[in-house]
Amino acid sequence: MEPVSLTTAAIATLIFSEALKEGGKTLGQGISQQVAQLLNAIRQKFQAAGTEGILKRAEENPTEKNQAKFQDELETQMEEDEAFAKQLQALMTQLQANETVKQIVLKGVTVKGKATVGDLNLEAAREGAVNQEAVVDSEFGDDLNLGDVNMKA
Repeated sequence: MEPVSLTTAAIATLIFSEALKEGGKTLGQGISQQVAQLLNAIRQKFQAAGTEGILKRAEENPTEKNQAKFQDELETQMEEDEAFAKQLQALMTQLQANETVKQIVLKGVTVKGKATVGDLNLEAAREGAVNQEAVVDSEFGDDLNLGDVNMKA
């Protein structure tokens, strides 16, 4: 089992990530349901411990200080309750297994005139679903000189 502090850091990063701030728009439905399960488990644990205010404060105002307090409380709860720690670690393992690697090159670029882009090499460094895109929603003026684009999953 990985150390609790690594799990709490990963959970805090996930919960306060930009994807969730955007209402989960960039997450797949299965992923967002798993994140909801994770958050509900944490919320229930914090309610039972009388520390839900720490989570609420961090959600409403995710400053570095509030996130650190949340992470510290989560670590304490996980250290004191092995079943809770295992539950969260299992949910995080499921999330990581379902995560999609997304690699995008030249998205939303507008170039007037000539553009030269050298060779591009993208390779997914781990297992799982991969979404790779090159030159998406981009506009180029007179001339585009694009080197080799190599994408490996």
